[in-house]
Amino acid sequence: MHKIPVFFFFLVCTSTFLLIPAVSGAQEERVILYQTDFSTDPGWITNSPSYYYWDVGGENYHFETEGGTNGYSYVPVDYSSGPFTLEFDLNISFMKKESAVRFGMTGSEMDISQGTIVLADFDYNSYGKIMSLRVIDPNNHLYEKSSRYDSYCGDQPNCETKEFAENVTYNVVVRYNDQMNQADVKITEKDTGNLVWGYFVGLSNDLYSLNRLAITTKGDYSVGNPATGSIDNVVFSTFRPVTPTPTIIVPTSEPTTVLPTTSPTPNPTPTVAGGGVMLIVGALAVAMGIGAFFRRRKV
Repeated sequence: MHKIPVFFFFLVCTSTFLLIPAVSGAQEERVILYQTDFSTDPGWITNSPSYYYWDVGGENYHFETEGGTNGYSYVPVDYSSGPFTLEFDLNISFMKKESAVRFGMTGSEMDISQGTIVLADFDYNSYGKIMSLRVIDPNNHLYEKSSRYDSYCGDQPNCETKEFAENVTYNVVVRYNDQMNQADVKITEKDTGNLVWGYFVGLSNDLYSLNRLAITTKGDYSVGNPATGSIDNVVFSTFRPVTPTPTIIVPTSEPTTVLPTTSPTPNPTPTVAGGGVMLIVGALAVAMGIGAFFRRRKV
């Protein structure tokens, strides 16, 4: 006898749950915090203006990186926390072995060896011309994956090292997802759209103290390893919640007035409403029950 109420309790609970609409995440919109196509002077700040400068004719930003110089160029961005996406075009016209080009989000130190940084790294080393995603969190934990086969493939068969080439323009997209604690990179050829390489790293800590876009050699102590090229079409954006605006419905027409008719209206026949019928039937049943009770008493 006690199983039925329990069954119905769970049935009601389940039905109520199914009737509640699925609640999606808060609505968000993309907000561009910084953008330049270098058609005008971007005003980037550098400690080596002969190596890092705006190319007026080419409408891009020229760089010449070299380890041991502590050279850098950066632009501050109004970012404090949350997800972000950095997109830019990169063309490396010349690289000497042991050279590297690193561009991304950094803190005020702009040091490739300490946090906080999120960098796309193009490195010419003993394995070839390798692409990497390099992240160092505020606790100086390093998370890094490269296009070298044993870095991003592990033990998977038929996996190859992916390399970039000189004098090819690449579109680079670096993203940070604070909800999933993850950063990723995707590199495609600008002209063809073909995917060259992409991967992700899982993070243990949130990223903060990121406040500038920077191309930097600070922390690179290899000497005599120049790399030259250009950066173009930089877009840095984040996502912020949006509060939906309530919709107000305004009447589009005046209410219609119904005029009374001139023909006589017949008097309605009295009827008993459904609730009244049930009441009468219930009363008759009670009366019959009482009558039967008293009849049995007399007998």
